[in-house]
Parts: sequence; C-alpha cells; structure tokens
Amino acid sequence: MGEADKPQTLEQCHAVIEALSAQIGQLQEQMSVLQERLKLNSRNSSKPPSSDGPGQSGNRAARRTSGRQRGAQPGHKGHYRQLVEPEQVGQIHECRPPEVCECGGPIREGRPMRHQVVDVPARVLAEVREYRLYHGVCEHCRKVHSSELPAGVPRGQIGPRALALVGWLGSRMHLTQGKIRDLLARVLGVDFSVGAISQAQGLVAQALQAPVAAAAQTLTQAGALHMDETSMPREGQRSSWAWAVVQPELVVYTIMPSRARYVAQALIGKEPAGWLVSDRYAVYDWVDVQRRQVCWAHLLRDLRRISERAAEPGRLGRRLLGLGYLMFRWRERGRRTEAEFEPLQRRFRQALDAGAAQQLCGRTAATCTNLLALWPALWAFLRRPGIEPTNNAAEQALRTLVLKRKISGLTRSRRGEEFIARGYSAVETCRRQGRDALDFLQQAMRAFFAGTTAPTLHPSG
Repeated sequence: MGEADKPQTLEQCHAVIEALSAQIGQLQEQMSVLQERLKLNSRNSSKPPSSDGPGQSGNRAARRTSGRQRGAQPGHKGHYRQLVEPEQVGQIHECRPPEVCECGGPIREGRPMRHQVVDVPARVLAEVREYRLYHGVCEHCRKVHSSELPAGVPRGQIGPRALALVGWLGSRMHLTQGKIRDLLARVLGVDFSVGAISQAQGLVAQALQAPVAAAAQTLTQAGALHMDETSMPREGQRSSWAWAVVQPELVVYTIMPSRARYVAQALIGKEPAGWLVSDRYAVYDWVDVQRRQVCWAHLLRDLRRISERAAEPGRLGRRLLGLGYLMFRWRERGRRTEAEFEPLQRRFRQALDAGAAQQLCGRTAATCTNLLALWPALWAFLRRPGIEPTNNAAEQALRTLVLKRKISGLTRSRRGEEFIARGYSAVETCRRQGRDALDFLQQAMRAFFAGTTAPTLHPSG
C-alpha cells in the first residue's frame, strides 16, 4: 500500500479494517477447507479404503466386534467332499496287504477303505473341428456353386464354448487378456494372440447385448432399485463412469462417458415405478423425495466429517453421528415402525435444525439444510417394507468392477467397456440367481451364432 493509498481519516481506517477482517475470514475458511481435505479418508468421505494411508484404517482384527476366533465355531456341521461313484473313477489301484503275516499266519482281507485322489491330466487338448468348404462349376452353364458353413458354426477360429470360457475368465475370474492367452496355451494347447482374445471378448459382448438389454428394460417397473456409480477410466480419454442398478436377483451395469442425470434416467426411466435407494448425489434429485431412500452408510461418513470440526459444528456433528449409530442399533433390536422411531426422528431433526441455523460453519449448515430437504428420504425404510436404509447392495455390486479395474488396468476401447458391462451383468446376475454363469455364456454364444433367441437373465426366465 503506497502513501496515496493509506487511509487518511478514521472512517477510512474503519473501512480498511473491515475489508481486511473479511479477507482474513475468507482465508481462514479456505484454510479450514484445505485442512479438512487433508484429513479425508474412507471413514469420513466416499474415498475407498485402498486410498487410506498406512495405519489410517486401523487394524482389521482389532476392529472386529466379535470375540470369536476365525473359522468354524463349536457345533458347526462340517462339510466333506463326497466320494465319486466307482463307475466314474478313471483308474482303480488295488493296494493289498501281504498275504502272510510275520508270524507265519495267513492274512484275511476285509472291506477296503476307499481313498480317492483328484488330479488333472498333463494336457487337456482342445477339440478342433475342421470344415472343408468346396466350390464347383456347372459343366453346362458354368455357374459357380459354393458350400456354406453349417448353422451355428462361427466364421472365426474360436468356437462357442471357447468364447464362453474367454468371457467367463475375463469377467468372473478378473483375468487380463494376456493371462487368458497364457492359460489357454498352457492348459488347452491352443495358442491365440492377445488381439484374438480381445476380438473374442467383443463377440461375447455382442452375444450378451440382447439378454442384458432385455434385463435393463425391466428396471423401470421394478419395485425397488439400488443405484450407484464409480469412475471407470479408458486409456487416453477422459474418465468414464460405471453405473450399477441392482435388484435382489438382477444386476445391470453400463459404462458411459458421463456421470450426468440423463444416464441415470436412461437406465431406470424418468418416472421409475419403484423406490430408489442411492446416496445424496444431486443427479438422483429428479426422483420424488417420497420414493427415495438416502443411504445412511454414506450419511454416517458425512456426519463423521462434521464431528471432526471445531466448536459448535463439531459438537452438533458428534450428536448427529451418535443418533445415526443409534438408528442402526434400534434396527438390530427389531424396531421397524415409524412409531418406534419417532423419538429418534425428533431428536435427529432438532440437531439438524440447530446445524442449519448456526453460522460458524457454512459447510455444516449446507449439509444440514440438504438433509432437511431430503427428510422423507431418510426414513423410507420405515414406510416401505423391504427397503434397506443403506445402499450397500449397489456398492458391493460395483466392488467387482473396481477389482477388475485394479487387476486389469484401463480399458482401451468401447468394445472393452461393452464386454465389461455386459459380461459382469451376466455373471453377477447368474451368481445371485444360483445359476451357472459359464453355462449361461455358452447358451448365449450358441444362440448368437445360430441366430436363435438368446437366453434370458430375468429371474422369471
């Protein structure tokens, strides 16, 4: 500040002091935000546990509330592998005792004890079928005639069962394309390039297009849906997003270049018939608040972040966090009705009102105001039987894609994204329905090449 800029009167001094005081307040708020950002972890934000530094998540064994040891507990009924029937045994080796004892007496044999050892052959040879296509010329009119491949035979070099195996290994087993190539070469004796494996996964994605699309069409009429999204980058481009829509026996994934509202509406409709369970992400605000359930697991992390703040906001955050834990405790004890939760709702609302009214922390006030606007969505699980207060179902469904991303790395094309979305939709849905995912993929591939109706993923199918 130069001599000409210095305040000359008392009023000017007061104006400068007020301006500097406001600037200091803004800087303090910015510093508070940055300090809080440094403390973010998986317990007070939506960051994954893998992003926590060493020691931040604590010892998992120490966090276990149960005093029981790992493994089966006393009284647990053991599970034992049943012996294979004799007609299914490849080789039988008779291991007999000596005919005469050391004392000179004869040994009488009793019933044998059956001991079976399961092993794999040194090499499982792939089944190779050769189709010889002929062409000929009419001796009269010189017209050329060519033979055709039989119905259901692919024009590529990989058959339907092998394609299904490639799809199963790349989804259910999380294998990379290079590892799939190595496994097929080492175990089955077939040597394909990584490019051929990539093309094979593209064919699997095409075969699954119809069943996954048919499953997605049922989402708009579902009674209740869990929905969430996570980052799914593609190499060399801006981040894409993996979306998961979950029912108890049906999961539909899609990977899109946007996290915007139009994607969510395209998945479940602009006016979904059922109830939606999600986090507080603003994209889901188009759904009527009376037909939403906000995830309390996400909410507890937000409340924990508030509880770590200083002064009055921190005290209110600790009160809200305690009431949140109390809600889960009451559910564990069997409370289910609004009347039973009325005292807790009243205390929780009073704390939110106080948080929205305080002026020490604008972020705390904004969070509390948002929760008050979503008030009916906090307690939908009390009004609608079968609705859970958390969005764990969708988060757990997305976890399998996160594992794939960490193991296989980034996708490189839209074809790769389609394989991941459709392949995991099929295997995860089959897992929930108790169906054999590999068998489903084989049916889908046979139907794809034969031009017949694809198998359905819907539970009624």
